[in-house]
Amino acid sequence: MPFHFACSQGHHWGDSDSSILPVGVRAERCPVCGSAGSAVPQLELGEALPSSPAGEPATLVPEVGTELAGFDPPPSLDRDIRKRGGKWRILAGAALVVTMIAGMIFSVVHGKHTRERDRHLNLGQTYFQQQDYDNAILEFTEVIRLDPASAIAFANRASVYFNQGDLEHAVEDCNRALEIDPRLVLGYANRAGAYLNQGELDRAVDDCTRAIELDPQAVLAFANRGAAHLNKGDLDQAIADCTRALELDPRSALAYANRGAAYFNKGQLDQAIFDCSQAVANDPSLALAYQNRAAAFLSKGDASGAFADCTQALRINPALARAYALRSTASFNKGDDLQAIQDGDEALRRDPSLTFVYLHRGLAHFRLGEADKALQDFNQAVEREPRLALAYVYRSVIHLGRNESAQVIDDCTHALEIDSKLPLAYWNRSLAYALQNDREHAEADKKKALELDPSLGAQ
Repeated sequence: MPFHFACSQGHHWGDSDSSILPVGVRAERCPVCGSAGSAVPQLELGEALPSSPAGEPATLVPEVGTELAGFDPPPSLDRDIRKRGGKWRILAGAALVVTMIAGMIFSVVHGKHTRERDRHLNLGQTYFQQQDYDNAILEFTEVIRLDPASAIAFANRASVYFNQGDLEHAVEDCNRALEIDPRLVLGYANRAGAYLNQGELDRAVDDCTRAIELDPQAVLAFANRGAAHLNKGDLDQAIADCTRALELDPRSALAYANRGAAYFNKGQLDQAIFDCSQAVANDPSLALAYQNRAAAFLSKGDASGAFADCTQALRINPALARAYALRSTASFNKGDDLQAIQDGDEALRRDPSLTFVYLHRGLAHFRLGEADKALQDFNQAVEREPRLALAYVYRSVIHLGRNESAQVIDDCTHALEIDSKLPLAYWNRSLAYALQNDREHAEADKKKALELDPSLGAQ
């Protein structure tokens, strides 16, 4: 007679045509509920259990020593009910197995999907650290395709766009990251950096402040807020924020570079050079640190040091307009007018708002005897920055060379209204008055010029 195994809960399994295993022998655990099972005959349609000598159906009992202590025997059921109940139990068991299989398939697929997403995320971060920005964008974009709700992927891709100078896309990706996760500190800190470079200083401060509220140890947020305060002219607050960043992370090159710039603007050149040197030591790839140190070197009269730092900054990031501008000034101070003009051209091509470049490029043209080009540059400087006193003074030199005394007097007077301590303005105006035979004004201006700069008397 065929048999199968069954447990006390009515689950059936392991059908067999063999008659070797006697009825009632204990079997393995039920695959559905885990209860112990016993072998029971499997009745075909019309079959009956073997009868006892008294004619009653035989009771199936376990062998001696195999009974389950503590379990009551299941109640007897009508045969039809048992059959119907058995079918439903089989169907229920099948449904459970299907559900378990589906869950396992989902877990396997989801796990593979997650591993693939994380693999691309790690690749993107590696490419970013290697400054391979094109491949970094490809990897972070693939992460977003695999997981459109990955806020960190959007924030990381924003970092890449920022380093490529694509500020609009950087802001867009940060916005998307913060829509997904409004508490993502990196999203605020990165967006602040983009706002900072767009000149949106108040927005930059607000984003950094929000990042710091979420994470009081957010080094990047303190460093970026310091840069925003620096650009707003709040130098003490800039130094305070950068100092806090360095307390949290003494190796923050960005914090050193920004604090160095703040010290430079306060006229503390030695401290500025020290901070920028620390930044370079901590991160030799930080172009901003070389650029800021170059400005301090120029102010101390070290044109060679400034030229070297600008050159290194441009090796790292050839798009730095200000580095070209500072190198133009360094070249002029070294007497290399052609290099000064070449770097000035490149600086203004990248950023026409760098007004001081017009001054130094104009002076380089003037020294090369190109007075018309020099005058064009000085005119541009005056037009872009009407309160740039030196632009008027330098332009007066061109007019003086052409004996245009009225224009000389006008330009020098404008310059002195802006800054009354410009000796060259007094000197040039005294020469213009002399051309007009106005000896009284000529002598008064000459006297004032020599008081401010006695070396002018040696000319």
